[in-house]
This record gives sequence, C-alpha cells and structure tokens, in this order.
Amino acid sequence: MKKLLNQFGNKPLIKKEGGSLVQQEHIKNRITILPEFESLIPPLLPDEYNQLEANILKEGCREPLLIWQTTQGVLDQSADDTSLFVLIDGHNRFSICQRHGLEFKLSLREFDDKEAVRDFMIDNQLGRRNLTAEQMSYLRGQKYLVLKKKQGRPLFTDSADQTTKKSKVAVKRTDEKLADQFNVSPKTIRLDADFAKGADRMSDTLKKEVLSRKSKIRKSDVVKLGTLENLNKRIETVEELTAVLHSAPEQTPPAEKVSASSTPDGALTHYVGQLKQLATTLDSRSPDFEEVCQEILTIISRILTKSF
Repeated sequence: MKKLLNQFGNKPLIKKEGGSLVQQEHIKNRITILPEFESLIPPLLPDEYNQLEANILKEGCREPLLIWQTTQGVLDQSADDTSLFVLIDGHNRFSICQRHGLEFKLSLREFDDKEAVRDFMIDNQLGRRNLTAEQMSYLRGQKYLVLKKKQGRPLFTDSADQTTKKSKVAVKRTDEKLADQFNVSPKTIRLDADFAKGADRMSDTLKKEVLSRKSKIRKSDVVKLGTLENLNKRIETVEELTAVLHSAPEQTPPAEKVSASSTPDGALTHYVGQLKQLATTLDSRSPDFEEVCQEILTIISRILTKSF
C-alpha cells in the first residue's frame, strides 16, 4: 500500500471498497483489459449496444466499473510486483465512455487469483436477466470447468454420526452442485461444459454470433465441437465447422454410473434422488426440456434393469 501511495504523490486520495486508498485518475489511465475475462461478458446485439450508448450519453455512466486490483506477478506467477488494475465488469460502458470522453466511477475488488475472478464474473453475469439460452449455457459451462479444475472430484468425505464413529458419506459432484444452484439437471451442466469448450474453439466473431443467436449454428453442433480431440485450430466460419464435424468420428458417450464402491441400495437411492431433482426442473417452456426428459428415461431404464 505504501508503494501505491508514493506513486500517487500529493494528489487527493479517495477511499474505496475494501479499505483501499486509490487515486481515481491514476487508475483510470492504467485500466487493463484481459481477453480471457472480456470473453466472459455476453456480447450485446447492435440494438442493445446502441441503446446503452444512448442511455449513457443522456444520463451518464451511473454504475461504477468493477476493477480487480492486483499485480503482474499474480497473473503470470512471477515475482513482478507491478500494480495492475484489471477491468472485470463494465467493458461496454468503458468503451463508450472512452470514445466520448465521459467520466465514470470505479469500484475496486480484491481476489486471490484469476480463478476466483472468473468465478465472480460468471456469477455476476448469470445474475442478469437479459441473457440468451446460449449465453446462460456458456456461463454455466465455464463455471463448471472452473470449479472442476479447482476442486477435483471427491466422491466421499469423512463424517461423524451421533456416536462419534466415522463413516463415509457421498459428496455431491460438481455437476450436481451446479444443477441444484441453477435448477437444471446434472446432464445439462455437463452439456454446458462441452458447449463452452466448443464456443471457445471458434473465432471471436463466430462465437459472438452463436451466443447472440445471430448464427444458425445448432447448439448440438457446438457441443460436439467441444468434445473433439486434437483440434488445433480456431473455427472461423459455419462452412468450416460443418466440414470439421462431418469428418469427426462418431463418439458414443459412456453410460454414467455411480461409484463402484456403492452398494446396490446406495446406488438405487442415488438414482431415485436424481429422479426427484430432475422432476423439479421439468418445464415444457425450458430449452432443456427434451434433455431432461431423456435423462429421466435413462435413469428409469437403469433402475428397471438394475444397471448399477
């Protein structure tokens, strides 16, 4: 903090969130935009962007831009302690204010690492109501991939019952936790992850068209793209995507089963619990309706045939 204060000289300081003392103009001139973070911001359609611009020109930029105060060393795992101020929310507002020379406010946030920032940004975007189904799927998939990488997949944890004897209790998988959070099925979360990986394999332009529903590319094709292995190039056009998918070998996903250490009774309880969860997500208006129905039928089939 002393280093930051010395950089600011004798100019007035403003106290911001988290107890940090910052000089507004100093930070505004040093805002950094990271493409990997910017890609988490769902693109606005031209009409939406124009409306936002008109509102800002008329009323000013009312919401503060969110800034991650960090260092270069945190970003690249080096010893470089150069201060960085990374934009994590307000990219469209920032570009509009920059182009028109308008003032804007800042709000500083502190995070331990990039993964924590990504998780915050995804939750922040998912809390908004003007997202397309594709944008929601992409963000849920990104959240799954972040948590999967960070937490791994513990199947059991130690617990103690009332007699203090330790026992093993099942821990929910990442897809089950997110399914509960977003009121969808675990299978939908896994498909979201493949959709997110597929979208990230496209050029920025094509990806924006898919997420904004400006492209006629089917969601299932994006999901399939995300499952392909050894793909070392970005997909630039619809025609190129069609060619890649046409030449890709057909893949049959393995049937999902509970842990081999589970007892038959435990497996049955697991699948019945899944059915109850899926039943709460049934909504004929939902874009995931057919997927949920198919998963219900699959689980019922496993129960009837005792394929545990």
